[in-house]
Amino acid sequence: MSTAVEFRDLPEIALLQSFGAIAETRSVTKAAILSGRSQPVVSQHLQRLETKLGMRLVERSKRPLMLTPEGETLAEQLPEILGKLGSVVDGLQSQFGAQLQRIRIAMPDSMSCSMGAEFVSQAGGLADSVELCAGIVPWEQDVFRALQIDFLVDSPPYDPKEFYHPREIFTDPYVLICPADYAEDSTEDVLAKLPQVAHAQTTKFGQRATSIARALGVKQNPKYNFDSSQSVIRFVQIGYGWAITSALCLYQSPTLFKDIHIRKLTEEDIRILMLVSRADVLEELSHTTVGLMRDVYRQLVDGPWNGLSAQCTDMMRAANPTIFAETGPS
Repeated sequence: MSTAVEFRDLPEIALLQSFGAIAETRSVTKAAILSGRSQPVVSQHLQRLETKLGMRLVERSKRPLMLTPEGETLAEQLPEILGKLGSVVDGLQSQFGAQLQRIRIAMPDSMSCSMGAEFVSQAGGLADSVELCAGIVPWEQDVFRALQIDFLVDSPPYDPKEFYHPREIFTDPYVLICPADYAEDSTEDVLAKLPQVAHAQTTKFGQRATSIARALGVKQNPKYNFDSSQSVIRFVQIGYGWAITSALCLYQSPTLFKDIHIRKLTEEDIRILMLVSRADVLEELSHTTVGLMRDVYRQLVDGPWNGLSAQCTDMMRAANPTIFAETGPS
């Protein structure tokens, strides 16, 4: 009996996802971290995929790993293949009202720590399970391209060839913080008297903070550098120096407002947090998720965050007039 569909023994999706992670990172160890799988499992997936296809995809004798010509061809076409499959599944679930089993969202530590719990508690209508991935900078874009997450919270610039349908969530103003003992000093005096405590330059956040410092006339390199924004703020609290951080970073913990003085920067010193999804993937859900994130942000700014620092929440409202157009200050 003839059929219009040709049934073939195709590779499992998990095998393709693991290979995609290897292709992005050129490392089995990093691919395991990005994919949320163990290193032995990723290695087994690669072996099974090569056996299934009957060809070698990776040159294992070289470091970093190099793809064979066959591997390069598969790696180039894989994102489109998996993306189309994801679009079909998402379309079916959307059309017939089925709720997703899981959505995975990668976001900066500052957002996860400050409002992640509140977001998840209100996100029950988005999927059966909502997973937040944080602390994966600077690999977050690799994770996104490897299809290990559904949404990425990121700030421009990003490669338009890789990312599609960015939706603005909210604007986060940068601030200058210094030890509370220097509250009466001018900004120029603070910068002259104290060294800079900086965010790591491996992130967009750290690079933007450094450019702001340069615009303020700072020429010397930072004395202290940290991957963790909480460590940056903690060093300022103790009195080691001053730092450029953001209003959202301060709300990671109520204790971060202790013993610091906050200074407003210019209206241009901001980062715009966007929810990014691949083309035609989870389009309707993306819109709903942004709306929920904005609601949670507004509730926190008008509620508990205002009690911690009215100065910061005033800056947040000023940076997001559309979000607070109907509510106004609390």
